[in-house]
Amino acid sequence: MACFGSIISDLLAIVVVVRKAVPSEGVSMTSRLCSRLLVRPTALLLTLLAAGGLPAEPPADGVWEANAALDKATTRTVEGLGAMQGVSFHDGKVYLYGDVWDAKPRVGVIREYTIDYQPTGRVVWLRRNDKPLLLHPTGLTWHERWGTFLGDTVNKKAVIYRFDWKRAWEDGNLDHAVLDIIDDDAAVNGCRPEFVTLEGKSYLATADYGDVHPEVRLYDPEKMLASKRTSAPGVVVHRILAGPFNQNLHWDADKGQLTCVQNVIAGRGWRLDVLDLAKAIADGRASGPGVRVRMLTFMPHDELEGYRPLEGGRGLFVTSSQKNNVVVGDVNVVAPRESRPEK
Repeated sequence: MACFGSIISDLLAIVVVVRKAVPSEGVSMTSRLCSRLLVRPTALLLTLLAAGGLPAEPPADGVWEANAALDKATTRTVEGLGAMQGVSFHDGKVYLYGDVWDAKPRVGVIREYTIDYQPTGRVVWLRRNDKPLLLHPTGLTWHERWGTFLGDTVNKKAVIYRFDWKRAWEDGNLDHAVLDIIDDDAAVNGCRPEFVTLEGKSYLATADYGDVHPEVRLYDPEKMLASKRTSAPGVVVHRILAGPFNQNLHWDADKGQLTCVQNVIAGRGWRLDVLDLAKAIADGRASGPGVRVRMLTFMPHDELEGYRPLEGGRGLFVTSSQKNNVVVGDVNVVAPRESRPEK
């Protein structure tokens, strides 16, 4: 009874601090599911035993109108990435990267796969000298002249890294691979770099998360690398007022189209906003006349993180979910329909 009384006393001492889900990038959906607890150890143990796990507060859900469907879809669960943050194709391989939020300490990772999504066994941990360097990788892109770039977004703060791709894979980490670190201080809410080409000149594009004046920006790579910060004079060449909740970008050089991979609301939903980049630059708005090629909003309510188009009108979608986080299917436009929260 004395022991039980001590537990009751501990329970009365519990102080629970709940951080509400907010539209900020750099906090994985899984992390957002966890309330921050300040408790005495015995009380925490009792709480966990009673509840069967940590208390959770997922991002607020909502209702939206969907106009696209993924038909003949196949799903698979890819493990070892924590909360997946994106997908890129390079030299005949598929690269998935994520925020391993449950590692101690938390750290980002890139894993290599074959074109049919089988692991090659190769991995790069985004740490340097045994300390995490990138926690929440966002946007992996390559350029023949400028090399490999990868964004990192933590608590809305954006940093862009340039690194030696070959050396990173040789070492399995970033101990000797980092070439440049750029403070993306022009960003409003995170970064997701993607190389694009406009009138024969290459730019490093990026976009903001959140819904407070989100932009797509085009940076001059040479000036950016020279200054090591994106707010320096001449680095930002073009700005486009964009749609909200941008998770990633995809550039179609043949069509001159930039796809903004988005959530529909903060932390939830699948949306692809496809823009004619030249027209977007000329107008300065994604919503300008003739700028938006199409906007596809899908039914799912989990958190879309990355997308790449495949042949035959199919698409590859990756989410931060722990299961069924890689989805491939036929992308089709459908009659508008209501998408409600999943029960």
